[in-house]
Amino acid sequence: MVDKGGHQTRGEKLENLIKNQSMIFMGMFEEAFTNIADKMTDVLAAGSAAMADALGASTSSSSEKSGSSDAAKEIKEVATEVRNQIAHVFSGIRQEMASQWPTNANLFKKYISGPDFDKGIEIVEKYEFGRPKLTEKLSDEVLASYVFLLKSSNEELGKMFKELADWHATLPKPPWAN
Repeated sequence: MVDKGGHQTRGEKLENLIKNQSMIFMGMFEEAFTNIADKMTDVLAAGSAAMADALGASTSSSSEKSGSSDAAKEIKEVATEVRNQIAHVFSGIRQEMASQWPTNANLFKKYISGPDFDKGIEIVEKYEFGRPKLTEKLSDEVLASYVFLLKSSNEELGKMFKELADWHATLPKPPWAN
């Protein structure tokens, strides 16, 4: 669904938008993301303290080097654990979505054929959050970053999601969602 110039087609943007919006929305209600965010906050706080200690020491003894090395190791281990937890959560969400998605590509093409669907792309493209847009195929980490940003009550992202929800409410019900 990518055109010859390497650009996404309208259909691909809409498919990505619908799937990403749904996955982020479902992610908002996953308790696992609250636990992940808490763990990240704790580790970042501990890592910041270790970094401040390391930077504040005018002379470095081997025990201080070992302490900052231990903090860096802990951060790396938690980062790996967090990525694994995020992948696990989104794996389940993706499986659920795949079971509800139409298997006939022409059915989806027919569904999105109306001009009302273009409004969703327009909404997403007018916002910038320093990460790939919802109209792109997003990694688990990017999807999680949107979930965390929404959970932190980011006003602009909240505004965009409100606009998307209003737009989505005007769309016809998908024929495969009975």
